[in-house]
This record gives sequence, C-alpha cells and structure tokens, in this order.
Amino acid sequence: MRRRDFFKSLSLILAQNVFPLIRPFGVPGFDGGEPASVCDIHIHLLGTSEQNGCFVGQKYANSFVYRASSFFIDIDQSGSPEERDIKYVARLRELFDGSDQHRYGVLLAMDGVYDAAGNLNREDTPFYVSNDYLLSVCAEHEKFVPGASVNPHRKDALDELAKVKEKGAVLIKWIPNSQNIDPSDGRLMLFYRRLRELNLPLLSHSGTEYAVSSVDQSYGDPARLRTALEEGVKVIVAHCAAGGGDREGSYFYRFIDMIENYPNLYGDISGLGMLHYQRRMRYLLDHPTLFERMYYGSDFPLVSFPFTSPYCFLGRIPLSEVWIIQEMDNILLRDAAKLRALGVPAECLARGMELLRETT
Repeated sequence: MRRRDFFKSLSLILAQNVFPLIRPFGVPGFDGGEPASVCDIHIHLLGTSEQNGCFVGQKYANSFVYRASSFFIDIDQSGSPEERDIKYVARLRELFDGSDQHRYGVLLAMDGVYDAAGNLNREDTPFYVSNDYLLSVCAEHEKFVPGASVNPHRKDALDELAKVKEKGAVLIKWIPNSQNIDPSDGRLMLFYRRLRELNLPLLSHSGTEYAVSSVDQSYGDPARLRTALEEGVKVIVAHCAAGGGDREGSYFYRFIDMIENYPNLYGDISGLGMLHYQRRMRYLLDHPTLFERMYYGSDFPLVSFPFTSPYCFLGRIPLSEVWIIQEMDNILLRDAAKLRALGVPAECLARGMELLRETT
C-alpha cells in the first residue's frame, strides 16, 4: 500500500472516531468548488546535509514529528543526506507543478541557537537549514520565494539581514521558543529597526511549540512581540498563537485583542485546519472580518498528517465535498480546498501575493 493510500485509509478510521464529537458550523450555501489563487507563506524547507549547510540534531531526528513527517509526505528516506534533500525539494516541486492554483510558496529556513558570544550552539539547535541553501533552492524554481531565518543573537545578524534581503528574501522567520529568542528583549531594538528599514516582515511562531524542542515556551507569548510592533515592524503571528497560554489567559485571544491596537500586526492560519485547532478556526469563521488580517500558510510538511484530513471536519463540511477533497492526491490542493469548504475567504489564501509585491 502506498503511503498516500494509507493516509486516506487512516483518515477514514479517524473520522469514524471523531464524527460523533463534531458539531456543524460550515457556511450555508457555500459551493466548495471554485478554485482560488493561492500564495502559501508557511512552508518548511527541511535539509539534512552538512554539504548543503544543514543538519538535524540527534534528539529531533529521533522525534515522532520528524519521523512522521518523512512518512506522510511520501518521500523515500534511503540514500545519502544529499540525496534525501534532493528528494524533499523534488516533492515540493511536484506539488507546486501539479497545482494550477498555487502561484507562490514562501520556503522557510531555520536558524539555530546561539551562545552569548554570538556563535552557533549546535548542541542545543534542534535542526538547522541555512539561508544559503534556502536561496539556492528558491533560485531554481520560479514559484519558490525565500523566507530567511536570522537569529538576532548571532554576531553577524545585521549583515545577514542585509544579505538575504539583497538576494530576495521577503520575510524573516523565527521560532522564538526553540531558538532561545525573547522577542521582548530590549537588546533587539537595532535588529527590529533594521527589519523596518529593509521592509522585512517578521513571521514569528507564537503559542506553545509542540513540533520542535523548546528552550522557553513563554517566548511564544504574542505580547512579547509588542516591542517589534512598536518599532514599526510588520509582524505576522504564525498559527495565530493557537496553542497554549498562561495564568492570564489564552495566547490566541491575547493575539486577537492585540490586532485592534496594532495595524502592523497580522496572523497566518497555518495549522488551524488541524483537528485539535478546530475551536480557533471556528472563532475566525464566526468573526470573518479577522480574515482581512490573515495570510494563508499550509505548514508543510505537517499538513501531510492525518489529523489535517477533511474527514476530521465531517459535519462542518458536507460528506459529498469531503469525499471529493480527500480524493485529491495533491496535499496542498487538498488543504486549500478544505479551507475554502470551511468558509475561509479566497482573499485570505491569495493575500500572500500582496506581501510579495510589498517586499520585493
């Protein structure tokens, strides 16, 4: 049995277990069938080859998320690290070339953890995907756009920002929880000012980080991004801070409250099509004007997991539409179709193209 066939079978089994718990909240009268232009701003470029300037820490390599990602995206993991990197990029190219809707995809690098001297701390870095590798991959496919990653604690951080901007980067990606970055740290002011001067938005993971090992989960509090916002940086909160919170409340609702106060604050809806974030998606659908401040991201390769299947949304999406969507072999097309069937506006899926025009 092919892995994608296994995925479909597993989705059916999952649906049988979750269907009794699901209440409908779909959009009445939505036909679910019209195509939409898609710009995906949240695609993880993974790499394992030191030759490509990448590595995977042993702890992360043994994690469920890493192993499951390799399985569900249907990539043969045999061969050298260089060969595996080639296969990963080839799979991404196959998905984009097989879609008449996906115009562009922002591929994301992953910087590491740095010590007090600004040197890379390999031991505490879960995985590392260099900006140079990212730029080389994006240069070979017209639909791929670089989303660089620069830890502000690296000693050449400002120079690296200038370099990646010159070579076409359209945003900077952080996972503060895992990269040991406190976004509220006053020492980052020069970094934020340089982001603003270079017109580079900051796409920052917010909320608890479940997929990658973390240094400090409190760094995922969206309130810590106020320092960047007040310096005029355009900030995109990945996953809308969907997971986690503290004694003062949910990170998600904290982010929603902040939108009213910061016109330069946006969210991306990557991950909100997963089973365990249904409540967050439901809130956005019940408050549709919020989508005017949202970008679409698939969170590839996590979008390949069974708990993203449209069968998880039976009762919210009619069975007839679920069947059609699930039969799509292209998982990126499937994700976009599922979100449209749920009622996510087409403008949200395409908004990333505005970001590219603003930053290039």
